[in-house]
Amino acid sequence: MYCLEFTIKPTAAMTFRILPGSILNIATYPFVPPTTLSGYLRRLAMLSAGQELPETRVNNENPPIYALPSKYLSLGAYPKLDAWSGIHRTYRKGMRSFNHDDFSKLYVDGKGEDFQLHTWEYLIVDELVGYVAAESLEGLEHFQDLVGYGCKIGKEGYAYITDISDHPIELELVTTAAHPSTLLPMEALLNSNQFIGGCDIYNLYRYEWENGDRSLPFGDGFLDSEPTPVKGFTPFVCAYFPRPIDPPPRVDYYTNGEIYIPASLVNLLREETHV
Repeated sequence: MYCLEFTIKPTAAMTFRILPGSILNIATYPFVPPTTLSGYLRRLAMLSAGQELPETRVNNENPPIYALPSKYLSLGAYPKLDAWSGIHRTYRKGMRSFNHDDFSKLYVDGKGEDFQLHTWEYLIVDELVGYVAAESLEGLEHFQDLVGYGCKIGKEGYAYITDISDHPIELELVTTAAHPSTLLPMEALLNSNQFIGGCDIYNLYRYEWENGDRSLPFGDGFLDSEPTPVKGFTPFVCAYFPRPIDPPPRVDYYTNGEIYIPASLVNLLREETHV
């Protein structure tokens, strides 16, 4: 297994909305979910190839999805352990219904009831570290072209890539006790009969692929403007360890001695659900 490490610099506070949730209370994950990082990197790749960023609101019922091809596994991005990060909760005026997307006016058709007061969470962090894994080296060198590019990320926020590991990092599979560098699926903890505190538990989603695209040549579904063959999303539950704990979870990891990626997360995200 190989991986690339991305250093991502936000320019302001960000919101990665937790779903399902109340429309009045917009809560954020304290990290960049795998699917969000995938869509973000796909857009940067399109920008690097001279493509226009896609408009996804042309079909509100079934909007097109632009993500990395399934052979590149987006594992999410996380605040550095030695850096401060926090969630700021505030209030803001926003939409009353999910199908309302006209944010350029205080009132629509003279009706003040179109907007209402929300509680809104923002993730504030100086730097994020993201990971993309792959079973082969094919095409990984082209991710280097994304350094210096930036665009919108999540529901609120903007960030750009400041650095990417010079070479793909080779990882080996070992069973050990270590602080996970990414999310850790709860199923792996339950199957290992470990009851570990010091973690936060979140519901997330992975892509449900319409058809396999692992054999596509590099560029197809990455540098072009074609939507990704995603049919929908499958929920899963993960543990997030924002700080080291003692003892750390003992599971199977892909590691180089510094990065510890749970094998259960890799296996979960590379599952292909053909529908």
